[in-house]
Amino acid sequence: MSDVQHLTGATDRLRPHVCQGCAWWQQDPRAREVDKARWIEEFEERFGSWGKLYLDGERHVGSLQYGPAQAFPRSASLPAGPPSDDAMLVTCAYLSDPSSPWALQSLFLACLGE
Repeated sequence: MSDVQHLTGATDRLRPHVCQGCAWWQQDPRAREVDKARWIEEFEERFGSWGKLYLDGERHVGSLQYGPAQAFPRSASLPAGPPSDDAMLVTCAYLSDPSSPWALQSLFLACLGE
């Protein structure tokens, strides 16, 4: 059974290991390393979930990380310039099952719906 769920600290364990440990967008390139667990906690307190998961049962099909620009310090140093203060960013889209590219479309639509 396919299911779209919120990406939170509780559901992060359902993503591939490489995604669970990645904090590239959460890291300010001019600062020390970020504590991703703390970032997750602070993000959820301020904004709620920070993405969407597409699951087939317990199997990860795809995930999408997104949120307000100010929650992702790396966005301030983008080559095109920092995003506006009211911008929502999709910072990462990961597809585990290449035979299911429609899963990312479903995730984008779910995010737009919020």
